[in-house]
Amino acid sequence: KFGNRGMNQPCVDLRTTRCYITPQNHGYAVDNASLPAEWTPLMVNANDGSNEGIIHQTKPWFSVQFHPEACGGPTDTAFLFHNFVRSISEPFRANVTTIPYSLPITQRKVLVLGSGGLTIGQAGEFDYSGSQAIKALRESGVQSIVINPNIATVQTSSGYADRVYFLPVTPEFVTEVIMREKPDGIMCTFGGQTALNCAVKLNEQGVFEKYNVRVLGTPIQAIITTEDRELFAKAVDYCGYKVAESSCCSSVEEAVEAARQIGYPVLVRAAFALGGLGSGFAADVQELRALVHQALVNSPQVIVDKSLKGWKELEYEVVRD
Repeated sequence: KFGNRGMNQPCVDLRTTRCYITPQNHGYAVDNASLPAEWTPLMVNANDGSNEGIIHQTKPWFSVQFHPEACGGPTDTAFLFHNFVRSISEPFRANVTTIPYSLPITQRKVLVLGSGGLTIGQAGEFDYSGSQAIKALRESGVQSIVINPNIATVQTSSGYADRVYFLPVTPEFVTEVIMREKPDGIMCTFGGQTALNCAVKLNEQGVFEKYNVRVLGTPIQAIITTEDRELFAKAVDYCGYKVAESSCCSSVEEAVEAARQIGYPVLVRAAFALGGLGSGFAADVQELRALVHQALVNSPQVIVDKSLKGWKELEYEVVRD
């Protein structure tokens, strides 16, 4: 039940996160939670995460649960003998520093929220990225499930995903598919605005937590921060950049008052609508009311910005691993 036996057992040194090949023959394991306060884990098994060694935080004492003398690497862990001799012949007091380590999380089946209908802010550009994500999943040996009501997309073509559901990307339908397929991961950023809004709703309803579905890629909170104009403005301000004077509103009257304080002309934008639905410039109260009415149909929040017409725009995109 515990421990490992045999050759070629990978062990990670928590001081460096370097992995070594070790031979083992033991039927027990140390419970990290039971270690006294002055002791800390030294080695961890890279296969099952079990403890493979402990070390004292200040004194020259350590132990491992494998056989360095067996030369499994063939000499990977022979340095431990030199460490032992040096700690006895040249004792010195120094705190041990370890690096947090966790086993890589692997996915068995991943649900991809598809690109949907041909609308600005989704469809074409996300069909490409979504199809590439499906290819990557297949190359990694991960089963892919796609929800996409648009049959005229690459990602719904035969030979891409393992299974395709031609259903609307809504919380109700996605929840039904999750209950049926039982995926352990979900990709929300390859379906455009519809998929992003759906993912936020599913997170609010606790669907991901209930069915133990891990959100892969961009975290839900990051999506909310970039979509919620007020939170995004605070994030930009935190980074030290200036933003146009603005106000977030949830009703027409709030927007009218905000525009009065900011001064016309103003820019009205709908939150949670990357495609620009319900957005536009307003030169007076009448134009403002019409724009806000339209924006609130597509979004629960609108932002009223100081107009920057005539400014030069510099756009840059960042890809981060």
